[in-house]
Amino acid sequence: MEDQVLSMPDFLKAGCLHTNQPPTQRRKIIQCLKDGQINILLISPEALISGDSSNGFAGLFKSLPPIAFACIDEAHCVSQWSHNFRPSYLMICRVLREKLNVKCILGLTATASKSTIKSVISHINIPDGLTGVITNPALPDNLYLSVSFEKDKDRALVTYLMSERISSFNSIIVYCIRRDECERVAAVLRSCLQEPGKISMEAQNKKRKRMSYIAEAYHAGMSGAQRKKIQKQFMDGTLRIIVATVAFGMGINKSDIRCIIHYNMPSSFESYVQEVGRAGRDGQTAYCHVFMSSSSSDKNELLKHIHANTIDRSTVRKLLQRVLIPCECTKSNDESIMPPLPKQRCKGHEVGIPIDNTVEELDLPSENIATLLCYVELHPKKYIKVLNNAYTECKIASYGGPQKIVEAAKTCPPLAMAVLMESKKGSDITKITVLEFDVIEVAAAIGWESGMTKYHLKNLEWTTEGASSKRSQLKVEFNTLGFRVKALGDLTPTELDSVLDDLHSMVMTQEKAMLYQLEESHAAFNKLGSNSLENSKLSEDNLISKSNELKSTIRDYFQREDTFANDIVCQERPLDEESIISDVRALIASYKDCSFNGRSIARIFQGISSPNFPAIVWGRCKFWRSHIHEDFYGIIKLATQQLIQMKNI
Repeated sequence: MEDQVLSMPDFLKAGCLHTNQPPTQRRKIIQCLKDGQINILLISPEALISGDSSNGFAGLFKSLPPIAFACIDEAHCVSQWSHNFRPSYLMICRVLREKLNVKCILGLTATASKSTIKSVISHINIPDGLTGVITNPALPDNLYLSVSFEKDKDRALVTYLMSERISSFNSIIVYCIRRDECERVAAVLRSCLQEPGKISMEAQNKKRKRMSYIAEAYHAGMSGAQRKKIQKQFMDGTLRIIVATVAFGMGINKSDIRCIIHYNMPSSFESYVQEVGRAGRDGQTAYCHVFMSSSSSDKNELLKHIHANTIDRSTVRKLLQRVLIPCECTKSNDESIMPPLPKQRCKGHEVGIPIDNTVEELDLPSENIATLLCYVELHPKKYIKVLNNAYTECKIASYGGPQKIVEAAKTCPPLAMAVLMESKKGSDITKITVLEFDVIEVAAAIGWESGMTKYHLKNLEWTTEGASSKRSQLKVEFNTLGFRVKALGDLTPTELDSVLDDLHSMVMTQEKAMLYQLEESHAAFNKLGSNSLENSKLSEDNLISKSNELKSTIRDYFQREDTFANDIVCQERPLDEESIISDVRALIASYKDCSFNGRSIARIFQGISSPNFPAIVWGRCKFWRSHIHEDFYGIIKLATQQLIQMKNI
């Protein structure tokens, strides 16, 4: 966004807001908005969603002048198939429509299939007859696409980069699936492409040379400062090759990128078009090559990423049980005294669930949980409304003994309720100097909003004597960040089952869509790939012919009306039942203190990290990635059977 602000024409005054800015810079931008000094504001989805109460954007909506027009970049993320790691994209339209009253919305994306376009239109809630969809060919004519099968990818990559066609290019991106592979491939390129005795004058003039200027890795596991430095070196032309995961590229606008290389097969045509579309933006010829493995190793890695985001029905149920808590606020009157009154629908209650505890209980990343909550909010029945995350626990410590808490409770309703709730647990309140309680439970009990409750509790730290205020003998602290929603509390069992069915069906449909995308791209690259580059020297005419054929296949894919309706026919993966059963039993016996289920064991066997079984710890386990080539759901089934049998022994 900052790059785009700098490249704006002089007659447009632009600014940007994002959560990584220093507070002083954010305040300056917001003040410029209030003063009408900015025509165009670029803002991240996360900053937009939190713009009403957190992250330094408090009061942002109130300060904005009337908005004539909103543009959503990467609009395919707005569809119901949104990325798990960007749940804020799902909520953009609600904020634009309801809070900012925006009437005119433009969505821009390079990778929208027919079904995705329909989903975006539905999500933005554009009335029939007012929809305008403008499309261009999925791939520009100046890109030459090629695919080859390689047994030794490192050797093939170096050969390709040293070829007459590519060797003169100074701006190249190499995409890898795994972070460690980025590091390794970058090291290989530095070793093989370094010209002995040739060191740039710029490098000679630097006292400490920290960049190779040939190839550097870039991935989300690196520090922000490191990534920023590498990106800057690549953008200004100092660094020739960047070896990256998909963490690099979105929002990058470098016009002279001459070559995009996929060291591993792309996960889908959507990803492929996004990534190759970063080359040749100046209209000059650019080359895009995919290295396919002779084995199915790339596909196994990509399947691993798909299975990492799928969620069991039981896990979805646990989350809903924590959010949709039964209430008694709509019970009818005593029919023995007077005729029953019509039952009114519950208006909703504020519910808070601690993020860390929920992540541990569900063994799901917080981003995935946030996405599930967004899906529930977007349900047609509007069962919940997602609020901003907030601290859910309060700790009040008295330096003047228990009596000070009792005295303060006489004038503070939230504290009085907290004292009452603690006494009902059997605690002797006259002996407690530290009181801890759930703020949202207390707020619900007295019918207040949690924000007002916190305000009154925080004021306990001060007392007023005459015209002056001084510190009291109470210290109030808020802790334990939690998800916060306003949820209906009177759902019937039928309604609960219905929302569970809908949510789990959406999760499985998303998995089905990703499997479809993987199978389609895998089939096309397999069909159109050539033998090893060393054995087949593609002529210019042959290259153009193959490139046009692949472009035609991709364009046909994006023109299909419903890409998710057909059954997915996946290539059958082996399942060595005897070996899996033996390893399941050995794993459980080796880690008796761990609480496993079928999915967690399958994840370990395929090298899929999760909050409770992170790769940094479990990567040292001998069973990690031991069955990556086998069927994921088959492993879950066998592991679950063994867990039941061992429990009953």
